[in-house]
Order: sequence, then C-alpha cells, then structure tokens
Amino acid sequence: MAFAARISYSKAGIVLLVSLIISSTWLIFPYFIQGKQLLSDTGAGARMTKGGRVSLYLTRYLVDHPELELTATFATDEFFQYVDRANVVGNLRPDRNFIFFVSENIHEGQLAFDLPEVELHIGDKVYAPERSIGPNLAEHHRITVYSIPKRDRDGSIIDIEQHDGVRLFVSNYYLDSEDKLTFIGRWDAPYELPEELTSRADITPVAMLALGAGLLSSVLTPCLLQLVVIFGSIISSFATVPGEAGLSTSQLTPHIRRKVMQIALAFVIGFTLLYTLAGAVIGHVGHTAQLLFSEYSRTVTVVSGIVVILMGIWIGIRGTRNIACRIPDRRAMSTANRRDAASSLLVSMGYALGCTACFGGAIVATLIIYVGAIGSAAIGAGIMATFSLGVAIPFLLAAYFMSRMESVLVLLASKARAISFFSMILIIVFGLILITDNFHVVSDAIYPYLGLS
Repeated sequence: MAFAARISYSKAGIVLLVSLIISSTWLIFPYFIQGKQLLSDTGAGARMTKGGRVSLYLTRYLVDHPELELTATFATDEFFQYVDRANVVGNLRPDRNFIFFVSENIHEGQLAFDLPEVELHIGDKVYAPERSIGPNLAEHHRITVYSIPKRDRDGSIIDIEQHDGVRLFVSNYYLDSEDKLTFIGRWDAPYELPEELTSRADITPVAMLALGAGLLSSVLTPCLLQLVVIFGSIISSFATVPGEAGLSTSQLTPHIRRKVMQIALAFVIGFTLLYTLAGAVIGHVGHTAQLLFSEYSRTVTVVSGIVVILMGIWIGIRGTRNIACRIPDRRAMSTANRRDAASSLLVSMGYALGCTACFGGAIVATLIIYVGAIGSAAIGAGIMATFSLGVAIPFLLAAYFMSRMESVLVLLASKARAISFFSMILIIVFGLILITDNFHVVSDAIYPYLGLS
C-alpha cells in the first residue's frame, strides 16, 4: 500500500483552523489598535505645519480689505504632494492642467452669483480656464477651482519656465461696484518649493512603523482577508507531492514538512517584494502615482487576474501528474521544488499586484497625506515593507505550525489530487474576482461577521 498511515480528519481540521487563525493575527491592528486613529496621530503636528507653510508659500493675497479678502493659490505639483488635497488629483489632473484655487471672503452683504472670471497671463499670451468648479449660491465664503490646459490651441506644451513669472487676473463684482473689478496675483520663477519646505526630517523610523501598521489596519484589510485564503490554497496545493503510487506516507511527510516552509517563504517574498516596490514607486513619483493608478488600475487588475487564473489551471494540471513515483530521483525532486516555489511567488506577486491596483488610490493618498514629504523612494519602500512584514510574520508562523503537525502532513501526502483540484477552483474564482472588478464583494460579505466596516 502506498499510503499506510491513517488520516485523522478531525485533528487535521483543528490544525488547519488554528493555522488560519495564526495567519490572520494581523487583524489585531483593526480590532485593537484603531488604524485610522493611528494614522491621524502620526506626525499630525508636523504634517499640518508643513501643509500650511506650503499652501501659504503658493498663495497670493489679491485683496486684503476689511470688507473683502481675495486670495489665489497656484496649485503646483508640489501643492498636491504636501497639502491634504490628494483626493482631487485624479479629477483635476495637475499633470495636464494648471490648477488655481480662488478664495473669496466677505463680511457684509452677499457674494456675486456668478463665479469670478479668470485669465492666466504667461508672457504676452492669455489663457482661459477650461473648467471652473465652485458654488454659485454662496453668501460669505467661496472657493472656486480653475483648470487651465497646459497645452495651447495648437497642442504645444505651455512652458512657464521660459518666463519670469505668471499672472492670474481675477474679476467679479466686489465692494458694491457696478462694474467688475479685476485683481492680479503674480508668481515669480522659479516655481519649485524652497529647500526648507521639502525637508523630510519629521519622517522618523517610529513614524514609518506607525504608518505601516496604519496601512495594515485601515486601508488594506479587504485585500489581506482574501490574501489569507490564497495563501492557504497555495500552501495546500504546492506542498503536496502528486502521485497515486510511489513512496509511503512516512517517506513523504519529511519532504512535505520542508516544502511547506519553502512554499510559504516564496509566497511571503512575492508580496513583500511587490508591495515594497510599489511603495518605492509611490515615494519616488509622489502624487503622480495616483494618476497612474487611476488610468491603469483596471488594466493591471485584469492582467493580474489572468496570471492568477493561469496559475490556478497549472495547479490543477500539476495535481494530475504522478510525481511521487519519481521522488528517489533527487534532481527531479529539486527541479519540482524550484518550480513550485517559483509558482508560489508568481501567484503571490500577481494577486498582490491586483490588490495594489484596487487600493492604489487609497495607498497613494495615505502615503502622500500622512507622510507629507513623500518624494523619497526609500521612505515609500520602508513604509510598505513594514506593512508587508506585519502580514508576513503571521503567515510564516502559520506555515511553521502546519509543518510540525503530522496529521496535516499525512493529509497532504495522501490527498494531493483532491487538494490540488479544490485549490485550482478556489484560485480561479479569485482570479475572476480581479478580472470582473468585484474585489470588494468578498470583503463586504465577510466584514459583518468580523465586526468591521
């Protein structure tokens, strides 16, 4: 008889349940540490101070009168990088448009019904806004956003660096005048922020740890709940040695014990590398990453879903092959182990990539808003690596626990084909979730049972 050992399904079930609990211990963050509160407390004073200084540096007082205060802010790329307005980047597209915020405040009477008229003067040319966003019905206070394309009518890029400065003309009915009054704000070149405003001295190692924990609990929890299921499926399928004949269970279990840890380590390395790389990219390009995610997130999730589905199919094919009979050939076994480890890493990176695309906007906004001085690949990578370790450690502990339990090893040695088939179905389903953009459906179904929102 190829497999002489008796399977204890009750013991194996208990071990797998405990392993699931261990791999989900990162949930202590949303349950006990209040991730969102943790994020808001991290460097709050320094962040608010820096954001205020950046905004003040880019703001011009057009009128400072007892009855009227009129200001204009040139919302450059740095503005969106340092000031808590990252949520509007995807709509305003500062990479394609010059963005200005015009703020009107009066103490008596009522603001004019019409929004202010705006013209941007660059050299001897005048440019009108393509979009004006603001409330018409405002009594005493109004902020209007103006978007002016960075290309002229001929499609040529408007290069403001070739000029000494830009001027914004703002006109409306002010101070009880019968005709529109025009006020001018000027921004002199160079347009970059001074060095004292771009310092990252407030981003300490402690702040990076706190931000990693905050991301773990308040932003990426839906992704991680599904990653736990993928992790369990990968461990169960790739740690097996497919075959209906060959060595006995006692000869297979030592090999499977080692393989559980190898597959788990490859899986952890996969998503850690992916998330760390994503953090480095976000840190390097700043708010521009938000634009990239908004444009390419669906393409990325579809590609990721296809990769995951292909790996699921491979798991099914792998489960039909009789590998066990070739185990005495160490070279063949070593090749199979490397192939399985590489497949585990690929599934991990594929699903993590899809997860990053789904939650990319939230990750970017969190890093930009709470780090404030994002613009460093090292800082972005460090925060996401910290977050990844918070997930990796429970996963590795769960795999180690499984590898020490003989009942699970016997199950993996005896039911390789059935386990591979079930894992294939599960992984393909999660790949389809990515492709069909139903990533949140599973999490929304699980959240009520966990008491999360």
